[in-house]
Amino acid sequence: MIKKIASYNLLVLFILVIIFELIFGHWFKSENFGIHMRKHRNINELYKIKIYDNDYQFEYKRNSNGFRSSKSDELSKIKYVFLGGSTGNERFLPEDLTIVGKLNTLFKKEEATIRIMNASVDGKTSRGHLNDFKFWFPKLKNFNPDYFIIYVGINDAVINQEEKYDLTFDDNIFKNLRDYITNNSVIVEITNKLKWKYLKTTTLKYDVDNTKDLYANFLFINYTEAKTIHNLKFLKLKHAKLYSRYKKRISELTQEILNKKSKVLFVTQIKHNGLKDEKLFLLNETLKEFSAKNSIDIIKLDEIYIGIEGDFYDKVHTTEQGSHKIAIIIQNKLKNLIN
Repeated sequence: MIKKIASYNLLVLFILVIIFELIFGHWFKSENFGIHMRKHRNINELYKIKIYDNDYQFEYKRNSNGFRSSKSDELSKIKYVFLGGSTGNERFLPEDLTIVGKLNTLFKKEEATIRIMNASVDGKTSRGHLNDFKFWFPKLKNFNPDYFIIYVGINDAVINQEEKYDLTFDDNIFKNLRDYITNNSVIVEITNKLKWKYLKTTTLKYDVDNTKDLYANFLFINYTEAKTIHNLKFLKLKHAKLYSRYKKRISELTQEILNKKSKVLFVTQIKHNGLKDEKLFLLNETLKEFSAKNSIDIIKLDEIYIGIEGDFYDKVHTTEQGSHKIAIIIQNKLKNLIN
């Protein structure tokens, strides 16, 4: 008898859960992400990071729409979106100390009505950004930005890179099921919110001090020097697959943005030692050629930025110091373009 009652209660509970999920969950709504977006929505994690002599303790947040932001802005009011990989996401820095965070601070100080939303996701190449326009942004109702700022080059320069970061789903059926439930279940969403509010534990603790290794015999190769070191015509032949792949991807990406009746703004990239990497030099030049040919706006960061010791904590990721320098360059160019 007791077993029957228990079974009956469990059945009733299960039915109530199903009803609750159907009413309040996202299973059949237009913004249902399905198996897409994976672990890039509804994130709130406590990080303790030490970079050189700076200690940071902060909450790494991505809102319900997938943006790195502590706010859930009304989608119709988002006019500027920044797309990049980990160099744009800057997971190891507090939001306000990232390139995007500093850009917003700079514009706010000038009382400009410009606020940029960070859509960067670790590891993504131009292929991954193209997927954003197929599987992410169409799910966002009334999302029609004026500008998409594309900070790209470093990840694409790795021709043999695993493409798992670009994919919007996992190749494991059970992980896909997990992602499907996580993306659409209101109970999971509520549980996570309660956990973040009452059970704050350190998710990530990271200590980096690469000064001796990263800046041993440091030499920053600026753009003028890079042009004497690298032969662009030769590099196009040497890395023909990379060159053709990149041209095709940025062309498709640009078309997707123009189809949304938005504007494109590309930003070239640099590493801690500037433009020593011939593949990055090639892709930056390819991006410039494409932009000139198609009348697309571009900020040639690689031609302006001059690196010093302490701007990066590894070969590609900037410290607070480096992010601030990049933000100033982008802001000066961006406000002129907009004006």
